[in-house]
Amino acid sequence: MTGGKYARLSEAAARQYVLHQRMLPLPASLAPDLKRQQACYITVYEDPGQRFRSIYGTPLPTSSCLAQEIINNTTQALARESHRVVRQADLNDLHFEVAILGPLERIGGPEHLDIRRYGVYVRSDRGKSSVVLPHRVGVETAEEQFATVLRESGINPRHEAHTFYRFTVAYHT
Repeated sequence: MTGGKYARLSEAAARQYVLHQRMLPLPASLAPDLKRQQACYITVYEDPGQRFRSIYGTPLPTSSCLAQEIINNTTQALARESHRVVRQADLNDLHFEVAILGPLERIGGPEHLDIRRYGVYVRSDRGKSSVVLPHRVGVETAEEQFATVLRESGINPRHEAHTFYRFTVAYHT
């Protein structure tokens, strides 16, 4: 395994899932930062060329600690893989990026965003939601980031109450 501790944990979760069709057990000994409750997204890339395979995550944590969040989200990223099933032969070509989200901060509009620094999360009163992480290809302005997150959520801003949040992201490979 290569990369930092977050990517190594994601790789171990992927190996467990692909080889044994089950979740990696939570390691007995965890570094303090892996014990914190935080949200994350896992992006899976494939060599050659760092081709995108899948992504999965949530804007709010769903597990008691970051380590469990990484394990769960890695497993979901592979289980929801729409292009093809990940096989044992694929494992050495996969690379995992762990995006750890900072706390959500409610914002009023795109003037509160820097697309290189912040992701954006929108949620409607009808339960529709979407996330756009920072550095998204094709998104060049805060206005485009807002328009993209609204479009992907399916929220009609004229007919549904909705709230925007921003968050920082730390990427680990």
